[in-house]
Amino acid sequence: MSLPEGVEILTDGFTDSLAWEEYLVFGAVLIASLGIGVFYGCFGNKNKTNEEFLMAGRSMGILPVTLSLVCSFVSAVTLLGNPVEVYYYGQQYTIIALAFIPMTAALAYLYVPVYFDLQLTSAYEYMQWRYSRGVRTMCSIFAIIHLMFYMPITVLGPALAIDQVAGFDYRISAASIFIVCIAYSSLGGLKAVLWTDALQAVVMMGALFSLAICGVIEVGGFGVAWERSADTERTKFFNMDPDPRTRHTFWTASIGGTLLWLPLFAATQAQIQRYNSVPTLRQSRQCLVFNMVGMILVIFLCSFLGMLVYAQYVDCDPVKAEIVTSADQLLPLFVMDALRDYPVLPGLLIAGITCGSLSTVSSALNSLTALLTEDFLKQYRPDWDEIKLGYASKAFSTATGILAFGLVFIVKIVNETIQISPFSTLIHGALLGPILGAFSLGMFLPWTNTIGILLGMACSIALSGFVGLGNIFAGREDLLPNMRLDLTLRGCPCTNGTKVDVCTGFYDPSEWWKLDLADNSNWKDNDYSFWVKVWSTSYIWLPGIGGLATLLFGTIFSFIVIAATKSTTKVHAKLLSKPFIRLWNRILGEERMNEWIDYDEKVLFGKEKTQNATVDTDGGAEWAKDLEMTSIPKAKFTPDSPYAHG
Repeated sequence: MSLPEGVEILTDGFTDSLAWEEYLVFGAVLIASLGIGVFYGCFGNKNKTNEEFLMAGRSMGILPVTLSLVCSFVSAVTLLGNPVEVYYYGQQYTIIALAFIPMTAALAYLYVPVYFDLQLTSAYEYMQWRYSRGVRTMCSIFAIIHLMFYMPITVLGPALAIDQVAGFDYRISAASIFIVCIAYSSLGGLKAVLWTDALQAVVMMGALFSLAICGVIEVGGFGVAWERSADTERTKFFNMDPDPRTRHTFWTASIGGTLLWLPLFAATQAQIQRYNSVPTLRQSRQCLVFNMVGMILVIFLCSFLGMLVYAQYVDCDPVKAEIVTSADQLLPLFVMDALRDYPVLPGLLIAGITCGSLSTVSSALNSLTALLTEDFLKQYRPDWDEIKLGYASKAFSTATGILAFGLVFIVKIVNETIQISPFSTLIHGALLGPILGAFSLGMFLPWTNTIGILLGMACSIALSGFVGLGNIFAGREDLLPNMRLDLTLRGCPCTNGTKVDVCTGFYDPSEWWKLDLADNSNWKDNDYSFWVKVWSTSYIWLPGIGGLATLLFGTIFSFIVIAATKSTTKVHAKLLSKPFIRLWNRILGEERMNEWIDYDEKVLFGKEKTQNATVDTDGGAEWAKDLEMTSIPKAKFTPDSPYAHG
């Protein structure tokens, strides 16, 4: 596409600087978040012990934990990125909301009961009890690397978007976010993080609803927005294409989406801390259900905003017209251009994006603190009491926050060479996917072992890293298929120096087609090499590749080790998921499973060792009672039977 000689697209008049009231809204969110941290750090119980600082005394209510779970999902990247997916690729992306249903069921019945019964502080304590200290250290290091890169990425992208569209300097935005997060995370611990997350979730949801209501009014109504999307096939919800390269299909959204979200909610320190911060397993499960509802609502709102953005710019793609420099600036542009006359709405958008960044950074800081304290410091300072560990945790929170802020500027330099978005997907898939696979193997298959899981994770990292890095470098060379739906520049404002008109005003009607961007509907007809086809796998599948590869290779290598050594080690029932214990009992029989599983109730883990008490009798955490629900007849329960301990 090329404009006539001397004609150019006007790029001014779309954006504006923020008014004082917009800064007031932004500042109010920061001050309120800081105030919560000061209250819990200075006027509450002051989080004197490490347990109080990292786990909020395991006494939080359902409301703040639920809102915190939602807030952890709704990062600033979500707010800016999800509407872009719908803008470019249509409503098929919305089906990814269905993935939260099986994900929540898996969490509630397969993963969370194990985490809760063990009363974990560090999520990766499980790996040491189930496998070895080496596996625990390996998973902790992966998680630390993921968090240290994830924080600057989730802050920088939104900060740059607001900077270029609204003139709000990204350095001030990033510095404000990190200063406030370091302050309230270091002072108030997990309790402050949860309550600030609750506040931030309310602000973000308020911003999404406000933008949706005002946006639909501005574009002329829901019918207009839907019709404009339908004209370019953006309202297709059920694409049943089985090709894993297709960016969004029903299979990618439902199955791939489940594997995309599971590593975040079943294998990360931040979420496992939240599950264990309420008093009972029943409350933890209730938080999961309410969280599912909230996340589905967020997906629908973000998708709706994507449809509104397309309806506004149906005749003039701002990215190709170079009105903005990147796609993640589309939503801020929509607000500053189309909704600038609505009072404080731009400020509410800034506040919502800021809340998304605040929640991500504060959760990451608290998680990093738990990992560094529990997985490393305690190993070298086993004689330190809870008070000393509490002070050390606060120091870790401050230090990691400062380091992450410094990484913002390094990531910005890297962003000028490679796109950060696929890099973020790479570290998510290559690091969290294998960790989820390790948890799943440990809980589901009692015959997996340390060597098997280490080799399985190594193969998984190599495979997912190969696909992810290939995607990045192939993207740089413009080798990947372009699947974007129809876009055009016909309605952009153009000038030849003396006359201003839409771009079609400078073309003969028979040549208007020159302003339409390339038709990509036949992208499969292009000739791609085998490796480019592999690297073109939809980004949604990457975490699934990491997790499933760990399951496959970990199982294979575990059987090889068993065959070579001709020996097995029993796994305690508390380290296994109860539904799978019942499953294997039914399939393989009680006698066979006695060779793999130890049911001795006298064996204690984690907090049980120090408290000498069982956990969560209200929520059904007495695993031995649950085992009575198996198909094994009660007549078989004798004093000599391993089930007699129940």
